Amino acid sequence: MSTVSATAEHPSNRLRSERAAPNDAQRWFVVPAVCLILAGLSLPADLPVARFCQAGYIPKFVIDLLKNAETFGHSAGVALIVLTVLFLDPRGKERAVTMALAAIGGGMGANLVKLCVGRCRPQSLDLLTADLTDTFIGLFRLGAGGSGHQSFPSAHTATAVGLATALAAAYPRGRIWFAVLVILVGLQRIQTSAHFPSDVFAGAAVGWIAAHVVLSVRQPKSTPSLSSESR
Repeated sequence: MSTVSATAEHPSNRLRSERAAPNDAQRWFVVPAVCLILAGLSLPADLPVARFCQAGYIPKFVIDLLKNAETFGHSAGVALIVLTVLFLDPRGKERAVTMALAAIGGGMGANLVKLCVGRCRPQSLDLLTADLTDTFIGLFRLGAGGSGHQSFPSAHTATAVGLATALAAAYPRGRIWFAVLVILVGLQRIQTSAHFPSDVFAGAAVGWIAAHVVLSVRQPKSTPSLSSESR
């Protein structure tokens, strides 16, 4: 008992607690803010990048790689990963639920924004004659025009970021690999002319926020395991 109390009152533990608050604020605000800034900065490059992708310059092996990686941001891929965690991880049920909610929350969040911001997908535009203003077609269209007018933001990317964030919280050693998978999903959405680069960055912001909302609600249950794994 004395050892436990001494550890709890140790100054280094207190210092770690004081540092946790700024880190939490950074997770909530800095990353999505950077993603949204990048979305704004990439707007002038949206059409040139879309034209490059449609011109057929990308090697086939790259296209195949990106096509396979797209599953990480798709509902089927999410379901397979969640089921794998459920059956293989001793704490599978709790973590699988968190991952599912984070991924679904990211995708649903992006779809809600799509209803508010109308934007044509690259594949729905004549890229040779279009300019940037032609891509945006109004606010609060509520799905008018169908999927072709729901480019902003990328729901695949939001789903992938939501899933990757929850995976990284459960398995910190894999966080770089999860980030690589997210990047591949975003590139695939651009390469297939489903989204502009700015759509992908905005989707990443939505997915990050959704995942941290879920983690903030469910974190108290998973904290002991996460801290032990980080060591």
